Amino acid sequence: MNCLSINLRGVRSNQKSDWIRGLKTSHGIHFLAIQETKLQDSESFMFSKFWGRAEFKVAVVDSHGRSGGLASIWCPTIYRCDNIIQNRYFIIVSGIIVPSGCKVNYVNVYDPNDANGRRALWLELLGFRNSIQGLWVMMGDFNEVRESGERMNSEFVEANAEAFNNFILSAGLAEYNMGGGSFTYISDNGTKN
Repeated sequence: MNCLSINLRGVRSNQKSDWIRGLKTSHGIHFLAIQETKLQDSESFMFSKFWGRAEFKVAVVDSHGRSGGLASIWCPTIYRCDNIIQNRYFIIVSGIIVPSGCKVNYVNVYDPNDANGRRALWLELLGFRNSIQGLWVMMGDFNEVRESGERMNSEFVEANAEAFNNFILSAGLAEYNMGGGSFTYISDNGTKN
């Protein structure tokens, strides 16, 4: 099952929805995790712009003001959801991959900007990780790095990286190389961070 996780910094642009729909089609995406939707009223938003004509299910968390907002979209013929847990900073979608019968929990994360908030969120996620059966896939914007080489034009705080690495270790997660650009953030003026 192929997954795509992306921080869109707003979902209302037709260029973004066309781009994501193209990625979904060309890479055979079955689960899409969007961070920073910036939608305060997601009930009226047409997520089909991202998914196309195929059947889909969606779970959303509205933004708070002009920041945040999450959307998880998946193909119900490939992944059958049996439970959704939502929080301001995450969506956990639990279910079964239909062809294999394998239980998988997908987590779409948009961590807070402050270190204490991130650490509290990681403890909460660990609680779910330790209490719900199945495999776990966590994706999204954790607002943290694992080592100094991942920071460019911003401050590296070793204690924060250590806390993030401890969370990854405690959750039994493995990091996979991601496709795309070398930078995790490019501002509207082209500055890379």
